[in-house]
Amino acid sequence: MASEPTPEARELSLVGKLEMRIALADSDKKLQDLLKTYLAPLLLKLASEHVAVRNKVISVCQHINTRIKPQEIKLPVTALLKQFKENPDVPLIRHFDILYIQQGISRLPVSDRLELFPILIRGISVDYSKSALHASQLFHLLLRILGHFKLPLRGSKEDDELRASLSLDATDAKFLSDWFGKLLLLTIVRTRTSESSAPLTCPGLSTEEYRFLTVQGKPEAWDPTSDSGLNLAETKIIVTKFLTSGLFTDEEKFFPALFASADTNSRISDVGEDILKRLLMGKNLDDPALIETLFDIYFGLSIDGGNPPVKVPLKIKILTILSKSVTVAVYPKLVSRLVEEGLLNQHEGMAVARISTGREASKFRSAVFALVNWVARQGAAKGLSEVAVGLVENLKLFIQDQGWPCPERDEDLELRGYGYETIGLLAKAAPEKLLLGSPSLGLLEWLFRSLREDSSGQQVAVSMEEALSTVMNAFTVELEDHTFSDLQQLLLQYASLGSSQSVVRGATKFLRDTRYVATRFANHCLPFMNPQGRWINILAVSGGSKERHEVVEEGRKGLDPYWHRMKSPAPVFQMAEPRGFFPRFADVVNFIFKQPEDGKEDVDMDASSEDATWRVHRFKQWYPDAFPIAVTFCTRIFMQEALQSFEETRDLVVEPTADWDRKLETLVSTSQRARQAIRAFALNLEHEAPERMEALETLLRAAFYRLVQDESSDGVFVGLCSLSPDTVWDRTGILADFRCLESSILSNDMARRTEASHSYGLLASHNQCDGDKVSESVSLLFDKARAGKTAVGGAVNQASGALLALSYYFSRVFWRLDQRNLPRQHIGDLLEILFHILQTSRDSTLMEAVYLSIEQLSLFHLLSVSQVSQYTGFREAVDKIYDSAKSGNIKAIQALGHFSMITDEPAEREPEDSSEHKYVWDKLYELHEVRQPEVQFSVGEAMSCFACGWDSGALSAALDIPHPKQTFEPWFTPMRTPDGPKREKTLAIVLGRTLAGCRNTKPALKKASVVWLLCLLQYCGHRPEIQELLPQCQTAFKLCLLDRDEVVQEAASRGLGLVYEKGGRQLQDELVRDLISSFSDNKSKMSGTITEDTQLFEPGLLPTGEGSVSTYKDILSLASEVGDTSLVYRFMSLAANNSIWSSRAAFGRFGLSYIFSNSSAAGYLAENPKLYSKLFRYRFDPNPNVQRAMNDIWNALVKDSSITIDKHFDAIMDDLLNSILTKEWRVRQASCAAIADLVQGRSIDKYEKYLSQVWDRTFKVLDDIKQSVRTAAASLARVLTGILTHSLEAGDSSKRTADAMLSRVLPFLFSTSGLESNAEEVRLFALQTLLQIIKKSGAKTLRPHIPELVEKLLGLLSALEPEAVNYIHLNASKYNLTEQKIDDMRLQNVRSSPLTESIERCLDLVDDKTMKALIPRIEAAIKSAVGLPSKVGCARLLMTLSTRHSFQFKPYADGFLKLIEKHVRDRNDTVSSSYGASAGYIARLASDKQLLSTIRFCNRLYFEFEDDKARLAAGDILLSISKHAADRFNSLQVSLLPFVFLAKHDGHEQVKKLFEETWSDNVSGSRAVLLYLKEIVTLADKYLDSQKWALKHAAARTVADAVMSVTPNASDEVFGPNAEIIWPVLDKALSGKTWEGKEVVLGAFVRFVERGKSFWNENKAVAKQIEKVAVREAKRQNMVYRPFALDALAKVTHAMKDLELSQTVENIVEGILDELIPSEGDDGEKMDVDGGEPFKDPVL
Repeated sequence: MASEPTPEARELSLVGKLEMRIALADSDKKLQDLLKTYLAPLLLKLASEHVAVRNKVISVCQHINTRIKPQEIKLPVTALLKQFKENPDVPLIRHFDILYIQQGISRLPVSDRLELFPILIRGISVDYSKSALHASQLFHLLLRILGHFKLPLRGSKEDDELRASLSLDATDAKFLSDWFGKLLLLTIVRTRTSESSAPLTCPGLSTEEYRFLTVQGKPEAWDPTSDSGLNLAETKIIVTKFLTSGLFTDEEKFFPALFASADTNSRISDVGEDILKRLLMGKNLDDPALIETLFDIYFGLSIDGGNPPVKVPLKIKILTILSKSVTVAVYPKLVSRLVEEGLLNQHEGMAVARISTGREASKFRSAVFALVNWVARQGAAKGLSEVAVGLVENLKLFIQDQGWPCPERDEDLELRGYGYETIGLLAKAAPEKLLLGSPSLGLLEWLFRSLREDSSGQQVAVSMEEALSTVMNAFTVELEDHTFSDLQQLLLQYASLGSSQSVVRGATKFLRDTRYVATRFANHCLPFMNPQGRWINILAVSGGSKERHEVVEEGRKGLDPYWHRMKSPAPVFQMAEPRGFFPRFADVVNFIFKQPEDGKEDVDMDASSEDATWRVHRFKQWYPDAFPIAVTFCTRIFMQEALQSFEETRDLVVEPTADWDRKLETLVSTSQRARQAIRAFALNLEHEAPERMEALETLLRAAFYRLVQDESSDGVFVGLCSLSPDTVWDRTGILADFRCLESSILSNDMARRTEASHSYGLLASHNQCDGDKVSESVSLLFDKARAGKTAVGGAVNQASGALLALSYYFSRVFWRLDQRNLPRQHIGDLLEILFHILQTSRDSTLMEAVYLSIEQLSLFHLLSVSQVSQYTGFREAVDKIYDSAKSGNIKAIQALGHFSMITDEPAEREPEDSSEHKYVWDKLYELHEVRQPEVQFSVGEAMSCFACGWDSGALSAALDIPHPKQTFEPWFTPMRTPDGPKREKTLAIVLGRTLAGCRNTKPALKKASVVWLLCLLQYCGHRPEIQELLPQCQTAFKLCLLDRDEVVQEAASRGLGLVYEKGGRQLQDELVRDLISSFSDNKSKMSGTITEDTQLFEPGLLPTGEGSVSTYKDILSLASEVGDTSLVYRFMSLAANNSIWSSRAAFGRFGLSYIFSNSSAAGYLAENPKLYSKLFRYRFDPNPNVQRAMNDIWNALVKDSSITIDKHFDAIMDDLLNSILTKEWRVRQASCAAIADLVQGRSIDKYEKYLSQVWDRTFKVLDDIKQSVRTAAASLARVLTGILTHSLEAGDSSKRTADAMLSRVLPFLFSTSGLESNAEEVRLFALQTLLQIIKKSGAKTLRPHIPELVEKLLGLLSALEPEAVNYIHLNASKYNLTEQKIDDMRLQNVRSSPLTESIERCLDLVDDKTMKALIPRIEAAIKSAVGLPSKVGCARLLMTLSTRHSFQFKPYADGFLKLIEKHVRDRNDTVSSSYGASAGYIARLASDKQLLSTIRFCNRLYFEFEDDKARLAAGDILLSISKHAADRFNSLQVSLLPFVFLAKHDGHEQVKKLFEETWSDNVSGSRAVLLYLKEIVTLADKYLDSQKWALKHAAARTVADAVMSVTPNASDEVFGPNAEIIWPVLDKALSGKTWEGKEVVLGAFVRFVERGKSFWNENKAVAKQIEKVAVREAKRQNMVYRPFALDALAKVTHAMKDLELSQTVENIVEGILDELIPSEGDDGEKMDVDGGEPFKDPVL
């Protein structure tokens, strides 16, 4: 018995049998069937443990390989692939499996290949882990199949379930997405043979990745010409589209989409960009893992075989994404490396070297700068400080590589500017290392030098200034001494450098002005107490008109302590105490006046080596423009320091607030205590502070020098001199140099003459002056003064100055010395000259000098009534001065007031009428007739001097030198004043008469009296006479509040404030209660009443067009709301503020705030909170006086405005919403402005519930009858829009706010109050608001509203078209226009309309969910559209959706293509054409079914409708499909082109043109007719029987053209098959009656006969019919057609040689001739023929 075969033998036997069967297979079919069954099991034997079996299988496989070369043999690819997947651990099986899979896959039909797709992708990640070689082959196979895989519609249910349907797990999906992304990075590297041994890679891919994607380096893998090769570009496109499917999650798509978006092929990058945009909206860009991965991709891996850096376009994309991540700032070292490689390694062989120039390089570097800029803004200080130094150095190197300080040609200046800005940001982030820690402030100095010398242009200069502004705050901290010193020197250096040009080595060097930046630095970084900073400000201001405005303005702000403090955040530690805030007087004077010459090194400034005169002279010589500014500023600092030096004057110290300089000068000129304090301070300097005494000497000398040298003066020297001790005068040398003033005294400048004369009086009267010089000077001045009696021209000015100087001199000598020492003769001479000129001269200059001279002599009582009588009558002198005073001459009024001080009060029994005292008083009183209100203040001052003499506060500054016997211990000892006539009864008389005048009904007297009473209170309020009558004064002021005159009201308001100030506590409390209760009680507590009819203003002062209103008539509403009608006007008057008051420094501290500061006012308001809403509204009254009044009251009553408004917000808003629609226009206008102010800067939570009401009322008043109300409403609407758009722009941080506002605002805008309003202004503003909303909104905020927005905007396109357009359209002929031309213009307007732009903006934000909601809205808009613009807009929208949003719109394309069928037949040709064009775009996306339906619709339009417009519509649709969906058109050419060919022969010219264009776009020549000849002829045959003549004729012409097209050349013939198709229809086309144009068909008939000889020769019936047709047509009677028919007969006869038609032709011609030639006896009905002449019939 035979032994059992071994397993090896059995296996070998099985393999051998199979080998035999394969060998015996004698046909490919049999072999294919065998392989289908046994190939996979055969290859499974490769897993056998027996080597012989494995070798045998391999041998069989070699035999199979030779047999399967024919491509017709299909292999069992599916079974092999499954076997491959099921044997992951048997490499030999997998090797042969994949070998046969690769060969067999291309032999499978597409459907079979697609069945392999799920098998291929499942487990592919495991395949890769087992063998990268096999996985690369599988991946390549996958790519070969991928192109045939049809993706479901994006967003469809099938798309969402695609991943599940393919059973793709997360690991395999991640594998595929990763390798798809790497494939998008693949670039094939072509190498020479000698280089083939080196490992290959490409940007972004490691060596292994490159080998994987190239199937282990096979060159044919990506060679499209090889059998299994792929086209890399097309494969990338397929892969990119595949990434859009639901197969991958957003996380898996991200990196492939990023790589695709940076591809150079737009077909790839467009899709990638679209995917990336969608992904970024939901991507967490602050994920550290994501950021690190992006950096790894960007830089690559430097290890052997690692992936190199990616290409520059992808780097730009990565940089863009990194620039949106806050987390990137956590990686400062990587950012630093990025900058170094991106900007500085351009010449070291890196990738960026290849793009060192050009647009891509610019974009790349811009992206680098953008990232660094972002990191510098977002990064933590600790992290940035580690790399900031390196980054800044790299950026500096980049700028220097471009050329520094001047750039080289063709450098990117935009990047240069970006570099400067980024340096500033980095320096700000790490100031300790880059700014404060650098030696000599190196970086700051570099930036300043760059600004100074960099000639890159204005744009880069702006960047440099921005960089310097950015680093500015780094120096606002407390600096180390050496750093602070370096900063001062640096700023001083660049603050003194203006713009200029210099020539260096023959080239012009540009130097930019750095003053502005240096001055800003000084203001922000140097405290106000710093002398260097103030010197920089002085330099800036000194430029004047020659300097840039912003430089001067910045310098002025720096010299103003209030502005400086508000703008400078730095010296917070120095702001609390004014004493420590201001610079030390000595420091600032010594620093400024010891300045070295501009541009020179500092010199030794030892004070002992130079005196004040030398310092001042040198400073004036070097800095002439800065000299006056420096003197004025130092004088103010001196006064401020003096006031701060005494505890007793702390209440007088002027805080560093607004108008500090004006307030300080006002205080010094009006307060005797302040002057005493300053004088005492100066006296103490000599013993206590020699340094400050030296500074005072320098300043006094400088002021003197300025008065002597400058053309103008501002009184600084007189002020300083009068407050300085005599010892300072002597040490400065001004006493010795007093004669230097003579040139100024005799100058032509009046202000200079006056101050010089005043100064002369102060200095020359001093007992230490050289007596001889004084005598000589006085003699000179007397000579000049005497010449004044007859002087003309310039001599008048000299005489004027001399008179003034002598008057000041003698009055001060009289005050300083005993009267016995006065030269009486000189005084007599002076008085004689003065009164002579007073009586005789008419020169205004001389007269003003006389008035001032009399004033000075009277003040110091050098004059007396008896002395005056020696030269002229006292009353005559008074009358002369009065005559000038009553014309409003202020100097004459002051002179009259001071002149009255020398009169004695009349004795008890002396008749008043004979008194000179009474005479002067009467003249002063008569000045009430002067109409100028400001003049009455001067009269009031004069009266105070008359009533109280030197006890009047108006003379505080007049006592400019102390009496020799004055004591200064203590310093506040009352000053001795000149002794003169006593005043005991005068004040009471003046006061009584003034109070009576306040009650007078005469307007001029009442106005003057209330002003006088105010002045008397101010200047004489300390006198007992005034104190006793304060209640009467209060009553008088209350009564004057009701006067119609505004000045009276304001004066009364100020007067009440003074009464409150001067009165006792009881009076103050009573006044406060009276005022407050006036606004809340129904009963008035003040005297006087007022009614609605009370006239408050002069008639016509406030015209309304129909009359006039009073100034405060509108305030009556306040009375009805809060009570006390009679005192509403008083309330307004109390706070009124007028320029008159601001110009009078003496009244600067008055006002209601002083009264209302009492706590009782706040308590009363707490009980009546409704006043707040009224007060708030009236702060915005149209009348500026009311505005100022209410703002004053508000500021006085409300300590914290923000808290108060928040507390009473609802009450205020309710009141405003009610008031905005009241009958009074003023209230409506004020309410608009008030609401605008109320909502600005507040959270929407506060007013969200009012939002709808606010918008509603705003739009109502936008249509107000009054223009100013409409303007205010428009302003409010702009505020509301601004708040809304700001919320929209703020992004996610304000998303809830924006959503809340939009949800309330949009419905309102769409309502009848907005876009549907009847008022054009309202509609336009609503539209502007809507457009702003759309423009500014983010995607998330706007998306919920897009469907409604788009629908409304489409409707608005027509609604907002001017009505005139429709009129012109209807009457086009009147204007030499056509309707089509007008429609074209309307179409152009739609295209360029901002509405269209907004619609497209909305569409750009649409996502899948929004598109679903949008579609019904678009359908509704199309159906309801009225007017050409809206209809055209709808059509344009469909085009946009089809092109720019095809993925989202595709599911809805069929519906809209169907919808267009209803609207394409619009009666307007432009609309119809637009819808037709949109159909072509939609056809790209429509299904085949709907497209065929649309084509059938076009057929119906053309063949079944009667009108031309239907055929035009069909032409528009088909032409658009041809142009915009060419691939879809081409797929249906068999059914479309025959129809197009027929229609292009239409009789309507426009229809014909449309179809001709469609035909020419889709065929290459006339021979194309042959391809569709049967279809064309069949279609023509069908419509030759039509009842419509247009179709019948078009069909006939179609047949004719077909014949001509088939035989375009002379040698072309019509052969049998074609002739058989053509002839029956051609015969039919000729059979009908004659019609215009039939000759074309006749011509085709002739061509057919001539070229179809073989056809009719073989077919005798056809030949017979041809003969019949030719004869029939020749016999036609149509005169136009007959010549063509005869010609055709001739040609047919000629072509058909065997035809015998001579008799027939003869009969035809004979009949024609009989018609043309008359016979004998004819009455002339036939045509006459002259003998032998040719026929005259033009046809024949």
